[in-house]
Amino acid sequence: MADDHFLKVPGRLMRTLKTGRLSGLVGGSYIGGKLLDRFKDKGDAEKAQMERHLKNARRIVETMAELRGPMMKVGQLLSTHAEALPQEVVDILSALQSKAPPMPWAEVRQQVFAELGAWPEEVFASFEPEAFAAASIGQVHRGVAEVDEGGTTTAIPVAVKVQYPAADGMVESDLRNLSTAIGLVKGVASDVIGQEKLDFTPVYEEIGEHMRQETDYCREAYNAQLMRAVLADQPDVVVPRVFNAFSSFRVITYEFVEGQPLAEFLKSGATAEQRRAVTERLARSFWAQIFEAGIMHADPHPGNYLIMEDGRIALLDFGCVKIFSERWVSDFTRLVRAYIDGDEAEERAAILALELVGEGASEEEMADMRKIGHYFSAGLLADEPFRFGAEFDYVGQGKDLIRHFLRARRVPRSHQDFIFLTRVALGLYEYFSQLDAPVNYHRIAWPFIEHGWQGRKVAIPDYYLE
Repeated sequence: MADDHFLKVPGRLMRTLKTGRLSGLVGGSYIGGKLLDRFKDKGDAEKAQMERHLKNARRIVETMAELRGPMMKVGQLLSTHAEALPQEVVDILSALQSKAPPMPWAEVRQQVFAELGAWPEEVFASFEPEAFAAASIGQVHRGVAEVDEGGTTTAIPVAVKVQYPAADGMVESDLRNLSTAIGLVKGVASDVIGQEKLDFTPVYEEIGEHMRQETDYCREAYNAQLMRAVLADQPDVVVPRVFNAFSSFRVITYEFVEGQPLAEFLKSGATAEQRRAVTERLARSFWAQIFEAGIMHADPHPGNYLIMEDGRIALLDFGCVKIFSERWVSDFTRLVRAYIDGDEAEERAAILALELVGEGASEEEMADMRKIGHYFSAGLLADEPFRFGAEFDYVGQGKDLIRHFLRARRVPRSHQDFIFLTRVALGLYEYFSQLDAPVNYHRIAWPFIEHGWQGRKVAIPDYYLE
């Protein structure tokens, strides 16, 4: 394929201009639309509002797919929140889960040469010039690597992830733009809901921390090896090997894993037993990560879960892995156990320990935390099969929860440790709803919870936790 068919990642100045233009178009459409809606009847105003939502969602997809980097990641984050956005908007934003133009082959070759000291066709036994996957800050090529395994050279199919040139500068530029945008959103949202204490700082800090980590493929390699050790006794969950001899700061080589992306599996007409098995394996993996190691694969993109031919689940892409402090995991374990036991005193103590509310919190604030906690405890409280979708409409109840806080003009404080946890939980709820299988989630989670936090299953160096 000719290089002129590819799109280049825009430079810093162009990224700032495009981001500013997007903010102006979206913000202006809502401000102008609100004024015009005052002269329309309720039905016409609601129709006009939905048309604005859809038009702005298309603008976001077009701009973020071109910019990639953090801006595309924010769009992907938004696309997973059906509980907070109209479904029509979510459907448009979901295109960002797979929409990213690849970089030219000449740039791929140069990047591999700069990182590994030789051209890709020299480093690997074979290397496909055309990427089979492209994401926010890198793209993936299939190849074959000759790997030394105990003195024997073996040809192993691999997936080589190559970072876009100057991705770290792109991340810093976008984070500055994002900081400005968040300030504007805070001002508008504070005015709309009358909540001056609204604070998006933890959201920005968490996104920034993980986007910076995602440009460091050495860290991603460590994350993958860490996750592989954590899930070693979960035979139904596969974490592909990383080949350090073929990896560097901006190139990472994984063992290639064959499988069907979860999104395709959900549409494949799988049997009830297959859907139940996948649901159980996703749930067990989630609890094992948090309650046995205090870590979490924090990118629930549907392409990051492959359903292998034998039914096992392959977990992919370890650029975004959240590592919690041991204290946080201990208090969070207490909180989940308190919800299951119905122990309100212990629940209150855990909420205070986790700093979800401040000292001297009102009863209304504590009641708000219970509402949120019980929403996220769906399926855990009773020792019986539970069916997402049929028994728990997570989208509808999530929107009810948001409406409750908007009516009360009382917004819970943002907490950095819960931002990606919430994202992953809601992502799993969506998959559980689509898998539509009765599963005893209580029985899966209870062995990880009943004895409290027992310490990390796998040691993590102190410097890595900073």
